[in-house]
Amino acid sequence: MNDIVGEDEVGAVRATGGGLRATGLSITRPDGVAILRDVDLNIGPSEVVLLVGPSGCGKSTLLLLLGGLLDRGNGWTVSGLLTCGDLRIDLAEEQAGVGGVVFQSHALFDELDAEANLRIARDHAAGNVTPSLEAAMLPMLGDIDPHQAVSASSGGQRQRLAIARTVLSDQPVLLFDEPNSGLDIISSRRLVELIRGLCQTMGKPALIAVHHASELIPVADRILVMDARRATLTEVAPNIDALEAGLAVASGITDTPAVPQTLATPDVDARPWRRWRLGEGRGLPRHSRLFWFSRYVLGYLWLLCASPVMLMYIAAGAAITGFVTIWFGFNYYSYGGLLKSLLHDETLVGLGTVQARVALPLITTILFVARNSAVIAADVGNRVMTSQFQAMDNLGIPGRLYVFSAILISTVIGSVVLLVLSMLLGAWASQETWMVQFPNQYRELFRSLFFRNVLSPEGWPSAAMGWVVVKAAVSGFLASVTSILIALGPKDSSVAVSRSVANAIVVGVIVALLVHAVISALTAI
Repeated sequence: MNDIVGEDEVGAVRATGGGLRATGLSITRPDGVAILRDVDLNIGPSEVVLLVGPSGCGKSTLLLLLGGLLDRGNGWTVSGLLTCGDLRIDLAEEQAGVGGVVFQSHALFDELDAEANLRIARDHAAGNVTPSLEAAMLPMLGDIDPHQAVSASSGGQRQRLAIARTVLSDQPVLLFDEPNSGLDIISSRRLVELIRGLCQTMGKPALIAVHHASELIPVADRILVMDARRATLTEVAPNIDALEAGLAVASGITDTPAVPQTLATPDVDARPWRRWRLGEGRGLPRHSRLFWFSRYVLGYLWLLCASPVMLMYIAAGAAITGFVTIWFGFNYYSYGGLLKSLLHDETLVGLGTVQARVALPLITTILFVARNSAVIAADVGNRVMTSQFQAMDNLGIPGRLYVFSAILISTVIGSVVLLVLSMLLGAWASQETWMVQFPNQYRELFRSLFFRNVLSPEGWPSAAMGWVVVKAAVSGFLASVTSILIALGPKDSSVAVSRSVANAIVVGVIVALLVHAVISALTAI
């Protein structure tokens, strides 16, 4: 009887050693075209196997299937029996999830530094990562500062960080998607020698999907050619002549030259990573999921609400609104300056009411939503384009929960806090503008009249101001939801991300305007 892997057995799968065997494996695309049809796949312990084939033949799809990342809901059909160690998985019913994927885009988390990228994977690993496993990844990191930003890392450093992160997730099989893309021949061979060393040290197999395999052949145990026309996997001898003969059978092969980069030789005894070797038999302490979730919340609170640029942006809008309300409210009132003094008190009360209940809340919300809709769409769209969410899924990190919840919490809190700050600054700007127009008056007179319909006699915000807060919070929440949904669409280029940013701004502002209009109409009834 087949042992189907359920949600509670994921940890057992990752802890299982040995090789990988798939029998009767078939994969059919949503359009009905078969990528593989009733094939067998065998990878022994510690083996390094190259998966070679033309672009678009399905190499990455096979890796995603073995990594448990293939989205069956889009119409993919899969069947076959997968054996990994002592477990047997019916692929027609369950996701595989037996391999750690190193993506071609590296899929590193931009908001975290080099060390945090590794620690979040280690802290979310299903089992307890042993110090020996941590020691296995340290030789790859010699030239990398633990606090180095991902954006400041070279292509080779990012590649090795991605590999080290996958090693720390402690999954039975290592899966590499075009790891030599953009590397020269020497760097490619050095990289695969590094992978071979890891496989031998950990006793785990590696499946490497490549388009240009000639420089990797000397360190490969076996080569599998993926035939796009016949939907088969064919093993060829690990030499260039056999490989070329195997590829000649497949059609549509392209040959795009790689862009040379330098893959730095790692320093095994690098001192910056010494604290990963704490004590005898133990490494760095693990952080809880609450710690990582809190880190994302604080990060987005800063990005969306508290950064200096955001504060100056909201402050400028509030100050300008406060000035315009008083200056034009008095100078362009009916009959202009003729009745300015006679109607002063009623005018000031009215301007204070309009500014606090309508003008400032609406302008602050529009500014907040427009800016943050763009930021959210760019952030989430970039994560989609660079496979960061897939990497989080593969590493056992609840990435969407962390990111989306942190965004929504931050926008709700930020919309309210920034509204309050905007109110205070707008009132101050109004008061100073009023003092310029009426220099012989007292500030206490301004406050008593301007806030008459805003504050209660005890000095607390009136009930109507509660609805103002509701409008701001609901607008921020719904605009963030729409921005996330827009950004989650397919992203195959930076142009697609830019389009989602533009769409998110327009839709977010429309949502904010509708929320203000609906709540204002309902509360006025």
